[in-house]
Amino acid sequence: MAKFGLWYVKWDSSSGRYTSRLKTLNKSQATVEDFKERFDIAVVTTLGGFDAKNSGNGYEDGKELATFTKSIIGTGVEYYISMPYYPYDPSHENKSGRGNIDTGDYWLDWIDGVLAVNDPNLKGFYWELEYAWMFTDYQKGKNESVINPNALLDIADKIHDHGLEFIWIPSAHTYALENTDIWSTASLEAFDYIFVQSNYYMNSSDRYPYSYTEFKEWLATLKSMRSSKVHIEMEADECVLGMNGNCRNCGNQDACLKLASDYYLVQHDVLRRLDENLAYYFGVTLDVVDEVFDYYLKRMGVV
Repeated sequence: MAKFGLWYVKWDSSSGRYTSRLKTLNKSQATVEDFKERFDIAVVTTLGGFDAKNSGNGYEDGKELATFTKSIIGTGVEYYISMPYYPYDPSHENKSGRGNIDTGDYWLDWIDGVLAVNDPNLKGFYWELEYAWMFTDYQKGKNESVINPNALLDIADKIHDHGLEFIWIPSAHTYALENTDIWSTASLEAFDYIFVQSNYYMNSSDRYPYSYTEFKEWLATLKSMRSSKVHIEMEADECVLGMNGNCRNCGNQDACLKLASDYYLVQHDVLRRLDENLAYYFGVTLDVVDEVFDYYLKRMGVV
């Protein structure tokens, strides 16, 4: 089983450089060794692009992030590098694509910039637009959080032509998974891995899945679509450590630990095993992963 962990980085416009946001409770900056104790593969993310440099030049922007990523990861771990969708925006309000959504030119140039920084640990690219209806809404004429499927296929072809992979982590807290673009011909052709967010850990009572029964239904539907490319994303954050975060019950550490460990249990209930590939959202503190796994083992009666 391969474990993919999100590694958050952020562009600081005042200093003109990137910084790593990854940490542990004992360290303000986590190391590659800390990461490798929990994960097999890193997914370098810029929060959809909101935290990525955006000069308008895809080549230079891609090269800048690739240079920084190589400097912090070195030869320590294989990784997928961000392909940011949104423009740099600390307010997280601008939902327009940073490139031409019809042609994908910015992102095609981004690939060239990343590849200009030779790094054998680069496994591929991570498409940072989480919206699961990015093609459907494009066809409806919308211009936020969308992309022309043909443009995305051109991007994917260029990545694959270099022997690299392309992954996506869409958010799909919906009854109608079959109506998302996850199983569209373009998605299944473009992406090598698709890790789907249920947002169960965060969902309020008016969103689906909310109950554990609904979570089981959601995962059963996800897996019934029969694609070996599609997997579940694990979700937790600093609420399980008694800190702030996005858990629906943040402030109640035990309740958040239960919700986060449900992601393990639901796989046992539906799949009778853990999925062969898992991506992990855990905030930016690596101890979150340890805390949730230990709680899961206690619930299973292992410890």
